[in-house]
Amino acid sequence: MRRLLATVVLGALLLAASATAATAPNARSQAALDRSVRYLQDVQNLDGGFGGSPDAESGPMFSAWVALALAAAGINPQDQKRPGGTDVFTYLVTHYDQAVTESDCVPVVCTTTLERELMVANASGTSPHDFGGVDLGGELLARALPDGSFPHVPGGQPGVNDTIFAIFSLALVDEPPAQDAVQRAATWVEAAQHENGGWAWGATSTRDEVDMTGAAIQALVAAGRGRNEVVEGGLRYLHGAQNSDGGLPEFPGNPESNSASTAWAVQGVWAVGDNPESRRAETGIDPLTYLESMQEPDGHIRWKRGQDLNGIWMTAYTLPAFAGRPWPIEAPPRSVPPVVPPAAEDGVIAGGGGRGAPLFSRPKPQSRGRTPGGSRVLRNRDPVNHSRSRRGENREQPSGTYAEEASASSSASPPQEEESTAPTSAAATESAAAARALAGEGEDGSGSGGAGAGAVTGLLVGDSRKPVVGAPGLRAAAAGATDSAAAIGIGAAALLAAIAGVWLERRRPWALPGVPA
Repeated sequence: MRRLLATVVLGALLLAASATAATAPNARSQAALDRSVRYLQDVQNLDGGFGGSPDAESGPMFSAWVALALAAAGINPQDQKRPGGTDVFTYLVTHYDQAVTESDCVPVVCTTTLERELMVANASGTSPHDFGGVDLGGELLARALPDGSFPHVPGGQPGVNDTIFAIFSLALVDEPPAQDAVQRAATWVEAAQHENGGWAWGATSTRDEVDMTGAAIQALVAAGRGRNEVVEGGLRYLHGAQNSDGGLPEFPGNPESNSASTAWAVQGVWAVGDNPESRRAETGIDPLTYLESMQEPDGHIRWKRGQDLNGIWMTAYTLPAFAGRPWPIEAPPRSVPPVVPPAAEDGVIAGGGGRGAPLFSRPKPQSRGRTPGGSRVLRNRDPVNHSRSRRGENREQPSGTYAEEASASSSASPPQEEESTAPTSAAATESAAAARALAGEGEDGSGSGGAGAGAVTGLLVGDSRKPVVGAPGLRAAAAGATDSAAAIGIGAAALLAAIAGVWLERRRPWALPGVPA
C-alpha cells in the first residue's frame, strides 16, 4: 500500500513539475520584462495617456499600444494609472474623437482605429458595444466585405493588415456575428499568402514582410486554424528571414534586424505553442536574446542597434513577446483597490511600489517590482552580458519620435529598410497610408495618392519622408504554457508512471513488515 501511495504521489509531483516548467519565467527574461513594464509605467502622464517620448503630450495611438502591452503583462488597462492620475482606459475612451481626427482617414474612421480601440476594450474586459458610447464591434462588422475581408475605409479595397486586425479584435467577442466574421476573414487571409509563405501589407502588394507574416500566423491561430500547412509555411518563412544576430528584419535579406519585426515573429512562434528560444540562428543566438540585447538601462527597447527611435512604441511592441503573449490579449483580472499610499519615493519599497504607488501584498499596476504575469517557458542558463551593445541610458530618446503609427513599407518604394517601416499594427494602416501618400501612392499601392503623414520631432536618421518603425500582432494564450511539448511529455510520463505503479501493486502480494506474504 505504501508503494502504491508513493507511486501515485510521484506521479502527482511529476505533473506538478511539468506545470511549473510550463509557466516559470527565465530569471533574465523576467527581469527584462519587469524593466520594460517599469519604464512604461514611469512615462505615463497624469491624464492617463502616453506620448511618443517621455514627458511628451499624450496621444491615443501610443496610449492604446502601451495599454495592450501592459495587459499582456497582466495589468488591466482600467487599473494602470499614476498615483493621483487617470487610468489609460479612461484616457482612451475620452479621447476617441482625437484618435479619429489624428488618423489619415478623417473625416471617416479608419478600420484600424476601430480595431485598435476594440482590442483595448477586450483587454479591459469592457463591452465591445459601448466604448464611451461608440459601438466599436457593430461598426467594424458593418465594414466586412462579402469575401470576408475588411477595407481600410468604407467602400475601399480589401486590406491584409485590416483583415488580420479584424480577427484580433473580433476573436474575443463571444457573439455569433463576430465569430462568423472571424472565420470568413481567416479564410481570406489564408488565400492572401504568397507562394514563399509570407504575407504582404496589402492585397495588391507584391513585397511580403516579416511583420505581417508574424501577424497572419497569430490571426489564423486565433481563428482556430491551428498549425495547418498555411501556418507552417509562414513559420518556415520567418525562420528563413532570421539574421545571424538572432533577430529579424522587416524584409528578408536585409542584414540589419529590428526589434519590431523580431517581436512580431516571436509572437507568431508563441502562438503555435513553440518556444522562440529554439529558433536559433547559425550563430546560436535566438530572437529573444536579440530582443534582450536591445534593452537600454532605463528599460526601453531600441529599434535597431544603430537607431534608437520611438522607445515607448518599441517597448510596447516587444513587451508581449517577452511575456509570451500573442494577440489578442484577454482582459487580466482587476486589481484590488489600494488602501493607504506610502510617501512617494523612487525605488522599490517593502511590499510595494515607487513613485507614490500604494502598498500591496502582490504586484500591482503601479509597482516598480515584479510584474504580475507574463510567464514563459525557457531553459535556465547563465545570464548574457549585453553591455557592449548598450549605449547608456537614453530616457530622453534624442534620436526622435515619429508621431504616427508605422506600417508596412510601400511595395513600390525602393529600398532600404531605414526608409520604410516595420509593418503592421492595428493602427499601422493609418500611417501606412500616410507613408504611401508621401511616396505618391494610394492605399492599394497603385500611386493614387493619399493623406499626409504626421509630424516628426527630434532627429530622424534616414529618409525623413517616411515613418521608420512599426509592426503588427494574437489570442490571449500564454504561449509556451502547458501545451508545450516538454510539459506534455513530462505530464504523460507522470501518468504512465502512476498507472504502471498501480498495475504492479495489484499483481504483487504485500511485503510489509509484520504482514505475511
